[in-house]
Amino acid sequence: MATVLNSGKQTPLNFTPGTILILKPTVTPPTNVYVLPPICVDLTLFNKNGDILLNISSSYTKNITCKDRARRSLGSGWGNEQTVNMKGRWVDGVTISVHHYLTDSEFGRYQNLFNGKTICHFDKRFPGPATQISSGGNEWASSWDVVVCKIDDLFPEERRALVAGR
Repeated sequence: MATVLNSGKQTPLNFTPGTILILKPTVTPPTNVYVLPPICVDLTLFNKNGDILLNISSSYTKNITCKDRARRSLGSGWGNEQTVNMKGRWVDGVTISVHHYLTDSEFGRYQNLFNGKTICHFDKRFPGPATQISSGGNEWASSWDVVVCKIDDLFPEERRALVAGR
């Protein structure tokens, strides 16, 4: 069963390594729309300490940006930003998925997918699972259905997308 995440709100979450977070707009956007613009996304995952584990955002550019931020820091707290050029990518609606998997790095990585296609991998800088998710303003998705599931709960072809993306 999905939890609804409303724009401008935070929702509790238990997103641990070996699981996938799936977000679908509760209202389907227009079909055959260029990803950016007009679709604007601002999704943020937090740990129990209030660190931003992952922020996925876009604006009226043709890029999607992934970044993280320490809650307490002597500087701005922002880590390295990763930007993906989405120019030329067309979609029918947008499902955003984040696969948290373990690697040789200390805290693992996030595989970020739009409509089941990997757009980037993002190294996790902070410990612990994501315990909260929030959504900023969005022109067409004022709320999202949020589901966290085990990889084994996905269809085989969907699991292959995760393995192939590594």
